[in-house]
Amino acid sequence: MVHVIDTNLPREDEITLDALDHKIIAVLQENARQTNAEVAVQVGSSEPTVRRRVDRLLQNQVIKIVAIAPPFSLGYHVVAILGIQIDHSYLDEIQEALLAMPEIRFAGVTLGSYDVVTEVWFHSNKELLAFLHERLSKIPGIQRIESLQVAKMIKYAYDWGVQPSA
Repeated sequence: MVHVIDTNLPREDEITLDALDHKIIAVLQENARQTNAEVAVQVGSSEPTVRRRVDRLLQNQVIKIVAIAPPFSLGYHVVAILGIQIDHSYLDEIQEALLAMPEIRFAGVTLGSYDVVTEVWFHSNKELLAFLHERLSKIPGIQRIESLQVAKMIKYAYDWGVQPSA
């Protein structure tokens, strides 16, 4: 599932997270295969409380429990960061086009030199080049694309803070 998130607009259904929620999330980020009882011991709570909290976090799309594999280990030998400058009158159309492209693993509207930044994965440079020239550059409103190919991954993290074991 892919979501467009506008961080500038408050959500009516936004939930408030407390210290226990943050502890639960941190424990699950370290190992999401733990039982609720195991998580409860680590965060100093009861299993029913942890179960309810995890269910609420999942239901409200605060967390999503998934398997994460680095792109290189999946055979994606080309990872690139794309800086894109756009005509802002086409922003909605560009967002929709980017959402429909499975090669794009991350896309965000930014402030600074680029209007949009994306992360893309490919099996080869030939695929990246075809994507840039035959698909991305043909989206109305895209004015300039700068491709920065990742030569070596130094860090690829999904957590948001200090892990319980740290």
